Amino acid sequence: MTTTRAKPPRRRALSTVIAGLAAGVLIMVAVLKQGAPVWSAVAGFAILAGYVGLLFVFQTRNETIGTLAGNPVDERWGLIHSRAMELAATCAALAAVGGYLVTEFIGRDNWQFALMAVVVGLSYLAGVVWFRRRL
Repeated sequence: MTTTRAKPPRRRALSTVIAGLAAGVLIMVAVLKQGAPVWSAVAGFAILAGYVGLLFVFQTRNETIGTLAGNPVDERWGLIHSRAMELAATCAALAAVGGYLVTEFIGRDNWQFALMAVVVGLSYLAGVVWFRRRL
């Protein structure tokens, strides 16, 4: 009887883990800088560390987790990834514009939403120009 071994993680998956752990450290530092309790900062780091740990451990055993870790299995999963990113970008754009409008109507400071909307809009425009020339 032959057994199959799980493939070792790709370099791209390792970069996902490193980026996740770095983001966890940044969150921990930001929370501590605000004067929050240490357990709160550790919890913020632990959540991200747990997530990237799960990605790292299970990326070769599950296609969905592998895609989340940055390793699409085949073209179909690459397309699923692209469509999921499109949905996420659409939701971010709607949240930015919606948040801007809500804060404008209630009279609160809305520069964060305005900045987010500008970044989404300009990055979309830059993407259209970039990929038009490249594809």
